[in-house]
Amino acid sequence: MNIARSRVASVLLVVGVGAAQPEPVPALTAYLRDHAQAPAEYVLATARSHRITILGEAHWLRQDVLLVGEIIPLLHQAGVDLAAEMFPAAEQARIDALLASPEWNEPSANAIMRAADWPYQEYRDLLRAAWAANRGSGRRLSLIALGPPPDWRDTLLPHGVTYDAFMADLVGKHVSAEGRRIVVYCGMHHAFTRYYQAELDNAGRASGYMDRMGNILSRRFGERVFLIALHKPIWCGSPAEPSHCLPFAGRIDCASAEAGKPVGFDVVGSPFADLPFEPGDYYGYGRPALRFIDYTDGYVWSGAIESFRAVTIIPLHEYAPDAAAFAQVAKEDPFEGEREVSEQRLEAIWAQEVEASRDLLTKRRWQHLAGWRQRCSEQDR
Repeated sequence: MNIARSRVASVLLVVGVGAAQPEPVPALTAYLRDHAQAPAEYVLATARSHRITILGEAHWLRQDVLLVGEIIPLLHQAGVDLAAEMFPAAEQARIDALLASPEWNEPSANAIMRAADWPYQEYRDLLRAAWAANRGSGRRLSLIALGPPPDWRDTLLPHGVTYDAFMADLVGKHVSAEGRRIVVYCGMHHAFTRYYQAELDNAGRASGYMDRMGNILSRRFGERVFLIALHKPIWCGSPAEPSHCLPFAGRIDCASAEAGKPVGFDVVGSPFADLPFEPGDYYGYGRPALRFIDYTDGYVWSGAIESFRAVTIIPLHEYAPDAAAFAQVAKEDPFEGEREVSEQRLEAIWAQEVEASRDLLTKRRWQHLAGWRQRCSEQDR
């Protein structure tokens, strides 16, 4: 069961008072053993009790997308809809037709992925999971595409509409019109609710704060919005030359690994809540004394960093099966944005990305994080 979600403590800032010592890992592990759930069960339980549940991901990590695929039939059964940043809002009519089709239409699904510049199989599989869920009885599950147009800076910003405001407006309209609960799946930096992300210069000074989709929804819907962060390394070190660290010096990893399985858990009201971000952590710049509870309401630890895998790249011949589709992809390759590439060059780019994706830790420069278990015993005290 999810614990009570009182957030009174989460909005208090400690000023001029020394930060409390974080709980030792055994206390965190004991909490997980008593309160945590399997990730899919946790997300579903949260979605049942909140109007809007936001899942924030790092992008392109297989375990995150598989989790969303796992919950789609559960959301359908619970009468909860899904929204996703990864699908372009301009493709909503095509998505609706795809989900209503009596037969799975993979060419149509590939056309949606091409419009998104998102050639990844596991994300395409979300469309199929939603289509399959709607083959059952009960009210249809809606999949709301949130992605702004590629030229949003030219078409939206002159009208005062940001990337995040565009997505928040679509979520708000759907929730208000349909009266249904919704899970919103997006990049973590669009998901923030209470936390306001700083605009930083190379010295790490905040020159302003961003207004993200989650911030906008939180102001509009209050505590009916609940944010679940999906586990990922975070930027750390100098903003000019960032590296990557495990959150809270690996305390989440140590406690969760000791618990022995992937877990989803409330941060609010837990011994995790007051964990302070480490000096030099990206999210702490411009936010002195930032704690875990200021960052998110809930968390999913999907596994150890060395178990992370990249999403699968759709083969080029499948993603772009004809001359028109190939020309669409060649106009700007979806990986590095190289423009007007030749057939030979695009095939080379594709092969290079497929090869690089086989070793995620190297591709993301996370190799140095794989030794985190050696530090766990130091945190037992």
